[in-house]
Amino acid sequence: MAEERDPFEVFAAAIAQLPIESLHAERARLENSIEHLVKSNTEIHKYIEAEETETKEEKIEMAEVITENEEVITKQKLQIEMVKSEIVKRSR
Repeated sequence: MAEERDPFEVFAAAIAQLPIESLHAERARLENSIEHLVKSNTEIHKYIEAEETETKEEKIEMAEVITENEEVITKQKLQIEMVKSEIVKRSR
């Protein structure tokens, strides 16, 4: 059975192969993604607080979506730092 690799190791190996222009594009893509996830979470919070949700289950589901988005944001922030490090490494 193949051993699973850490996704961040895979990401680091992938960005090491990218040209510098692509690194800048990847950073911009990740920053844009985070911006949209934050906006989505804000909208979901407003929806929950306005009590527009139909049921308790729906509120729980919406809270789970927020948690999932926050986990993705955390991972993407780390990826941005990895991209920045790769850019700096090549600038030396």
